Parts: sequence; structure tokens; C-alpha cells
Amino acid sequence: MPGVPLTFPTHPVTVWPLKLWRPRWFDGVALVLGSMAPDLAYALDGSGWPVWPFSHEYAGLFGWCLPITLVGCRLVRRAAPVLTAHLPLGDLRAAGPRWWVTVSSALVGAASHLALDRVEARLPLAEYTLHVVGVVGLLAWCLTRSGPRRGPGTRHSRLFWAVTAMVTLPLVALIPFLPAAFLLHTSGVRLLSAVAAGLLVASAVVGLAGRCSVRCS
Repeated sequence: MPGVPLTFPTHPVTVWPLKLWRPRWFDGVALVLGSMAPDLAYALDGSGWPVWPFSHEYAGLFGWCLPITLVGCRLVRRAAPVLTAHLPLGDLRAAGPRWWVTVSSALVGAASHLALDRVEARLPLAEYTLHVVGVVGLLAWCLTRSGPRRGPGTRHSRLFWAVTAMVTLPLVALIPFLPAAFLLHTSGVRLLSAVAAGLLVASAVVGLAGRCSVRCS
């Protein structure tokens, strides 16, 4: 959104140090998804659903951000074996930590989003600093992460990327025709959602293909 920290990578990057500081205290997936959850409401701009500004209010931490993050964590962890075979995600495990660690991390991530937005509102120049922090942090992440791991989905790489493209590209092409498409933050969040949908659907398809291969062999 113009005038506030970027949904990605700024919000995830600024909350990730908590995971590095106390790995057992935090669920990294919940931290990252929680930090972006308030902005996911923008995808519904113009739909008539009253999710904004609720998603950026304190009550929205529990009424919007927490359930959205928990669903996202579930989807990401189910897709973890295939995702780590194709993306440099490092130690992304299918089995998450205790449920209370995930819940608290989701809330901390979402609360950090609201805090950063309020910092920028009071200090407008902080916007550009936060943009730089986000980009530098993302580059540092990419440089320090290990590459894709050998996993059950590796032999289906062509299928993975083909399905990702088949799902993502039509959704991206649809974005300019959706309500409120002229809002950059709205279209930006929809773009992120389209990419995420493509990766998750591709992971599910490759997972099914892998199970079918085992049964047929």
C-alpha cells in the first residue's frame, strides 16, 4: 500500500529476526504469514465484504489475522515437502511446533504489521527506510538460504512449474478487471495471492502424482 511498509518483503523481513533470536519460541511460518495477514483483506476491495479497516484494528488480530494465518500455515505445511524440493526455503518442515507457539507467533506477526504501519504514519520518512530494509533483508535471506532440497517432488519438476504457471498466469491476467484494480496495494496483494495459489495447487498436484507413482510401481 502506498505510504506504508510493503506487504512483501518488508513486513515479513522485519519480524523474521524474532525467529532467529529464539527459534523455539516462534513458528517462522506463522510469523511471516501473520505479518502479511492484515493486508490480505485488500484482495477483497470492492467486493462488499467489510474486512477493511477491521483487518488493521486490534479486534482484527483475532477476528481476521489469526484464522487467516492458521489456515495459511496448514496449507503451507501440507505443501512443504514439494515446496522445499523446488524453492530455496531452507528448513521448512511439514510438522509445525506446538499449537500455542503457532497461535502466539501468528498474533505477534500480525501485531508487528500494525505497529510498523503506525510508525510510518507518525514518521513518513520511515517509509523509504522500511522499503530499503525489506529489499536488503530479502536479498540477505536469498543469499543465506540453502537451495532446493532433493525431495519427493523433485522428479516432477516440470509438472510443478507447469501447474504453477497454469494457475498463476490466468489469475494475474484477471487482476486488471477486478473491482478496485486501480489501487496499487489492492492489485499488489492480489498478485501475491495469485502466485501463492499457483504454488500451492502445484504442490498438491505433484503430491498426488508422487503417490500415484508409488502405487503403480
